[in-house]
Order: sequence, then structure tokens, then C-alpha cells
Amino acid sequence: MVFNRKLYLALSFLIVLPLTVITSNVAIVDAQSFVIPEEKPTISTTGSAEKEIPSDESRISLAVENTNANPNTARKNNADKMNAIINILKQSGLSDENITTSNYQITPNYDYENSNYDKIISYTALNKIELKTSANANISKFIDLAVNNGANRVENIDFVISKKTLDENSMELLKDAFRNAKLKAEILATEGNFTITGVKKIDTSSEGGYTPPVYFYNNYAGDTAEKMPSPSTQIMPQKNKITITLPVVFYIGN
Repeated sequence: MVFNRKLYLALSFLIVLPLTVITSNVAIVDAQSFVIPEEKPTISTTGSAEKEIPSDESRISLAVENTNANPNTARKNNADKMNAIINILKQSGLSDENITTSNYQITPNYDYENSNYDKIISYTALNKIELKTSANANISKFIDLAVNNGANRVENIDFVISKKTLDENSMELLKDAFRNAKLKAEILATEGNFTITGVKKIDTSSEGGYTPPVYFYNNYAGDTAEKMPSPSTQIMPQKNKITITLPVVFYIGN
């Protein structure tokens, strides 16, 4: 009985000792694996670049609006005028790709004047189209034709840059903005007696953009206007300014 007890204690010691050694080794390996590297010093600058680019697209918003006691009559009057406008615009060189419907609605008008808020006294029909053309197209001609054939609202004219032109110029400006950010960092490096050793981060999410000019033209021409006065409407497109900003983080050294 005594012999068996001594044998049990001896075997227990042999089993526990290797486990202790193994556990100690794992702890050493884990400690060596989690060595935190030293963070490299950095400097942040923001580069910028801008360029004026002529508009190459125009967007013209035209509408026909009329009011009638009968909603079907209001709708039909609008449809007849809008069909005439679209037909004359197509005869002048535009196609279905240039003309899109941007809004259509028939709205009831209530007797607010006599405080009869639930009584409908008339209906206003609105048909709105948008013309998309080259900025070099004869925009004045299209406006005059539309108004002379029934358009009584010319709401606004946008001169914009097409996506293709914008993308091409943005890539060049992106290069210029990075050069500008690097130049600023190099100037600071010279003054601070350190060197630029690399790039840590470039933030392209804040590149920038442009705001196209908007022209407002006789917002409401009126139902009684039958012919445009002479001379023809003069519309002159202008250039758009594209601006790019580019934050960059550089690594620095001694």
C-alpha cells in the first residue's frame, strides 16, 4: 500500500513537470510575438489644384402650364401645346435623346379666397421637359421656338461639363494636387531639417468638384405671350472652375 502511494506521487511529478515547462515556453513565445513596432513620424499637408474648363453640355428646362375648371381639359390643352413644342424642336435638329420629360402633374386648386378649403374650383396641369444639348448648339433658337409654340415657363439653363470631360481633367488635376502637397511637405522639411521618406496615406475622398453656373430666364412667360420679341434671346455659356483638394500624410526621417 505504501509502495503504490510512492509510485503514484512519482508519476504525478513526472507528468506535471513537462506541462509546466511547456506552459512556460508558450508564455515566452507569446510575449515575443506581441512586440509593438515603433510608429514612424509623419507630416500632413493638403495639396490643391484648379482649372477653368469651358462647358460642353447645356440643360434647358421648359414647361407648359395652364388652369381649367375641368382636369381633362387642362390636361388636353397642355398635351396639345407640348406635342407642338416637341415636334418643332425635332424639326430643328433635336432627337428623342435630347428631350426628356422631367415633371408632369395635375394639381387641384381650392377656394381659399372664400374659405371653402374643401371645394375644388379648378385644376392646374404642368408638363415640363428638359433639353440636353451641346453647349455649342443654338440654344437661343430652341428657347424661341418653344416659347413661340406654347411654352410659358423657361425655368433655368444649366451649362455643365460632361462626365467624360470632367473625368479627364480631374485625373490631371489630381496629379497637380499631389505635386502641390509634396512641395509643401518638402518646404517644411527644409525648414525643419528633416527629410520626406515616403507616403503613408492619401485621402481621395475629399477631391472636390465644381458648381456649374445657372441662368434664370423669364421664369414665367405668361399664357398671353404669343411671340418672342425681336431680337432673338442671347444665351452665352461660360467656363466652369474645377477644384481638387488632396490631403496627404508623408513619412519623415532625420
